[in-house]
Amino acid sequence: MNGRKLTPDEEATKAKRLERLPEFLEERMPVLADFAERLGLPQPAMIVANPQEYLPAIGAFMRDQAVTEDDRVWTLTRVGYLVGEVLVQRLGGYWFLNEIPDSRYFLRYVVGRFSRARNHNAMVDPFEVADHFLRQPPGRDLVALVNEVEQGVRAA
Repeated sequence: MNGRKLTPDEEATKAKRLERLPEFLEERMPVLADFAERLGLPQPAMIVANPQEYLPAIGAFMRDQAVTEDDRVWTLTRVGYLVGEVLVQRLGGYWFLNEIPDSRYFLRYVVGRFSRARNHNAMVDPFEVADHFLRQPPGRDLVALVNEVEQGVRAA
């Protein structure tokens, strides 16, 4: 294992998140398909096979949406899953739990280990990207943000 010994709380959190990882991975596609269906997008189940194709439409819908605190977690989860799936597809990576102590994304679900990036250790927390996106004022641009994150990973 990299770095220092984990505290008992960190060990417990790690065990809980590793145990939940299969459920997390299994739920992301039905959640995305439901999101696409709720937005009235054509063939919502196809978001599973090609999330990139749905990014512009979801971005256009979200551009000027006011996201209330009541809707924030629900929306952040869906946008985060979408960002993660698009990056996985574009960069040839996958989802995993970051187990590197004291790293930026320690004990978070991230995407990384990208085969199409120079730095195969690069990783992104898609939910942090989604949070950043949702904190922007109306006129926000999801496509541009995802492209910027992708370029950052490729340049790292």
